[in-house]
Amino acid sequence: MKSLTTIASIRTGFTFREKVEELQQGGNAYVIQIKDVRKVHEDTSSYSLAIEHLPQISWNGKNKAFVSAGTVILPARGGYFKASCLMQTEDTALPVVVSSQFLVLTPNKHVLAEFLCWSLNQPSMQRALIESSQGTSMPMLKAETLKQLKISVPPLKTQHQIVQLTRLWEQEQRVTKALLKNRGTMLQGMFQQLLKETNQI
Repeated sequence: MKSLTTIASIRTGFTFREKVEELQQGGNAYVIQIKDVRKVHEDTSSYSLAIEHLPQISWNGKNKAFVSAGTVILPARGGYFKASCLMQTEDTALPVVVSSQFLVLTPNKHVLAEFLCWSLNQPSMQRALIESSQGTSMPMLKAETLKQLKISVPPLKTQHQIVQLTRLWEQEQRVTKALLKNRGTMLQGMFQQLLKETNQI
């Protein structure tokens, strides 16, 4: 078991002084907020966050606020502590800014970002995160607290295997969800047809 501070650098996201104004297009940076992350989790059953699907903003701040693909982000407030891994699936020239609603983890070369994300989302770690955030009316995680938490870090080969299995499981969940949605639509049509036939009697 290793403490998080020995396998990843940990910092907070950028603090916006005003409400974030999202743009449909024409922005010069992407932004990550908790509401966007939760929607991705619910819609895709995945904890991989595609950078190019994020909202855009007009950014005038410093470059040190930027994060890159391969970064793991963890919500730091509100009681929702599911981690996400930033992924770049298309070429994009726009940088990414993470709001202060998150803690930002950059793993070292011995730890895969997707494996770190998977580890943080495991039931035992989620319980530890929830316990660490207790004590206030608004559950919050602090960077110093997170640094002391410990996770098991297997060899890179094992990490790759876990990541591959996780991707397959997420894909199965997406397929199952789509099938159930289609089945529900079909049944609604059958219900309406039965009611129509009944009314004609």
